[in-house]
Amino acid sequence: MAGVRFVLLFISVILGLSYEEGIDLNGEWNVENNKGDIKIRGTVPGCVHTDLMAAGKIGDPYYRFNDVEYRWIAKENWTYSREFDVPEGMLDFNELLLLCEGLDTVATIFVNGKFVGQSDNMFKRFMFDLKSVLKSGRNAIAVNFTSAITYAMEKNASHTRYMVPPDCPPAVQKGECHPNFIRKEQCSFSWDWGPAFVTQGIWKNISVQGYDNSVIRDVLITTRKGDGRSVSWKVDVNVFIDVASTATNTPLAGILNAQLDGFQVSVNKSVTLSAPKESVTLTMNISPDIGVGKWWPVGYGRQMLYDLTVSFINKELGEGPTKTVKFGFRTVELVQEKIPGSPGLSFYFKINDLPIFMKGSNWIPADAFKNRITPEYTRYLLQSAVDANMNTLRVWGGGIYEHDDVYDIADELGIMIWQDFMFACAMYPVDDDFLGNVREEIQQQVVRIGNHPSVIAWSGNNENEAALATNWYGTDNSSWLYYTFRADYVKLYIDVIKAEVESLDQSRPFISSSPSNGKETVMEHSVAQDPYDNHYGDVHYYNYLTDCWDWTTFPKTRFASEYGFQSWPSFHTLKNASEEGDWTLNSGFNNHRQHHGDGNAQMMGQVMLHFPLPTGGGSLQQYKDFIYLSQVAQSMCIKTESEFYRRSRSEIVNGTGHTMGALYWQLNDIWQGPTWSSLEYGGRWKMLHYYAAKFFAPVMTVIFEDKEQLKVYAVSDLAIKQNQVTSQLQLWTWSSFKPLQNWTVTFDMEANTAMVVFNMTTTQLLKSGRCPAREACYFTSAVYLNKTRLYGPVNAHFLTSFQSAKGLTKARITVTNVTILHDASKAKAATTLRLELKTTAPAPFVWLDAGDLEGRFSDNGFLMNTETITLEFYARKSVTVAMFQKEVTVQSLMDIKRENY
Repeated sequence: MAGVRFVLLFISVILGLSYEEGIDLNGEWNVENNKGDIKIRGTVPGCVHTDLMAAGKIGDPYYRFNDVEYRWIAKENWTYSREFDVPEGMLDFNELLLLCEGLDTVATIFVNGKFVGQSDNMFKRFMFDLKSVLKSGRNAIAVNFTSAITYAMEKNASHTRYMVPPDCPPAVQKGECHPNFIRKEQCSFSWDWGPAFVTQGIWKNISVQGYDNSVIRDVLITTRKGDGRSVSWKVDVNVFIDVASTATNTPLAGILNAQLDGFQVSVNKSVTLSAPKESVTLTMNISPDIGVGKWWPVGYGRQMLYDLTVSFINKELGEGPTKTVKFGFRTVELVQEKIPGSPGLSFYFKINDLPIFMKGSNWIPADAFKNRITPEYTRYLLQSAVDANMNTLRVWGGGIYEHDDVYDIADELGIMIWQDFMFACAMYPVDDDFLGNVREEIQQQVVRIGNHPSVIAWSGNNENEAALATNWYGTDNSSWLYYTFRADYVKLYIDVIKAEVESLDQSRPFISSSPSNGKETVMEHSVAQDPYDNHYGDVHYYNYLTDCWDWTTFPKTRFASEYGFQSWPSFHTLKNASEEGDWTLNSGFNNHRQHHGDGNAQMMGQVMLHFPLPTGGGSLQQYKDFIYLSQVAQSMCIKTESEFYRRSRSEIVNGTGHTMGALYWQLNDIWQGPTWSSLEYGGRWKMLHYYAAKFFAPVMTVIFEDKEQLKVYAVSDLAIKQNQVTSQLQLWTWSSFKPLQNWTVTFDMEANTAMVVFNMTTTQLLKSGRCPAREACYFTSAVYLNKTRLYGPVNAHFLTSFQSAKGLTKARITVTNVTILHDASKAKAATTLRLELKTTAPAPFVWLDAGDLEGRFSDNGFLMNTETITLEFYARKSVTVAMFQKEVTVQSLMDIKRENY
């Protein structure tokens, strides 16, 4: 059959020596439903939804209501089949395996009509013995998938002793039930930000592998510090070897070698290998004179990566299998210790002995259909995180253990990864079959992901300790249930997952849940009475009803690992999934896309607290204006909360503080709809992402009011002290481009700290600056080097809501002098354009829109209080000046008031 490729991996071509051979089965397959009325060609890796779309059997699954209209696909059973050729000589191998890197999810596999195995876990690699079923020449394979919806329902029904909640998601999510009974992407059954597309298919590589003696299946490398004198680093190389069945009676004797590529550093060990599997650990000592560099998070140093090659040399046959793995030298420590003046314990990370404030967001699957996620798109999303001054992403526990390229690119860019295991917002069964399945899953994923220096923590689950402790699902409704579910929780996350992780990797901390109280949770037998205690661990915090501009409502926690507010994506993103009749606030489409209960009302509530509502311009324009306002409100909410966490890093107030992490929910989107994201589906930056680049800047100021006092904090993530830094506070009116008054202070900015640099009475400042009325004025703050060079972003503090602002008029803002910059390397853009922006009046929340052009601006959503500024546009594809000028538009807050203009 066309498309079959033979991959010959010769370990040796000398007569009598071992080699291995493979047949790549990726490519074109036949796809058929169980009714037999749909027969199409499909692509592997892939899934049935995208195969049906490619064959013209369905439209875009993301279009309008198709997530519900196409639910029949997930409820049917589908078979993938094909033929492939096997060369005669391949049958002589001692071992012939079907190697399935990822089957989604419940499948039975037949080769030449004979049963060879079953799968029941999306997250596991499966290997099936083909020795007795393969034949020379043409062979046939069929992978029969069972509906995951049906499977989960049947598993739940068979669990009769007690229910394992929750049964089904809230109705607003339009989802499917019992995802906790199947080891599959939990959010594929729906979530409050995404659709239910319960996929089936061969979602990762599949091949036939033949070998005679042994294969190095996996290598896990972890690093730790040496004694600092003769040994600077110790490298533990854990080698996992599959051994042919012929070695059952006659073990393989030889030398296992690990070589640090590019250096004269290696370690050998004499081993005797017996079937079917062996694991061997080699420890390599790296002396100081070798001069290897450390891997550092972005902003703290270089991301040095090295290759290490492991080989097995058979004493009788000579050269054997090899495997090369990339890794980095770095240490990670989760510090939980007493803090003077505060009950509880600290919770922060040290990388290479340096305390790091972790700032970033939470990562969810980038598409419901994983085969549509390209390495280029993955890189764009991760680069966008770095461009917004993030250094950390939490891979959330309701999605997938991400593709290799996510971790590869994170290694390269210096993004730290907090890695959840894939359990979220549910109780789980703990029968022997389920626990055995999970144990293998954890082993495989720790070994696969654990080589990456970017991965700095393992976490057992998302919110399951909190769900149990605070009775989300009625688990405390009787004393029997109370003790049963707690025992189940400990059995799964401590006895199985934690034990398996720590047997493989002690170089990273294991956190049993997020949120959790860390060491305190351990002291309380793994389920804390209050997992949201601000004195311990990490906290998730959501509050949509209070004023998000009021920083006093936020928890002064040790580590904020989730917090957020919703907004709508841009009209350009929404229109690709909708039609003209959908473009009103209360349309059926808008209500259908909102999967969070009362989400639209909550967004409107935050908007109405501080902003005038759109008027005039027609229903479509008002729809666009509300999208704009939802993004303004979201940006201000997350800005206020993130700045609160950043300024809390160095202080204890009323027993709380010492905050060392701020990861807002969420970075990216899985489809086009209202969510908590800062990056839309497709990668377009929301206003929030531009704001994140400022509130996560390495050096910044935070300006706010504390009762009668106006305070300015200088915040530095830098590892070195900055001497003679100047902070400037300015008072402005909405009717002028000139500040009413400037105040400056010069100070030494300590490394890794937040410190108060201004603390004055607001009324006195307004009086001193001759502000005509509080409603007419606002403040800005910034940090300068040498009193003139801006060091970080300019921040603003608005003294009133914008409904009552005085002197604010509609500005006429124009885009002029657009030119192409030929050196676009800074932003890795296909084309970089420079443009000038001119305004006739001060304008808040100035928003540039490039229309259907893909790319981002150097700044956006900003306060424009100078007549002219210069910006850049970084296009993802080549554009001309004429193309840009045709598409670009600009608006500011007062443009939503249209009836008088």
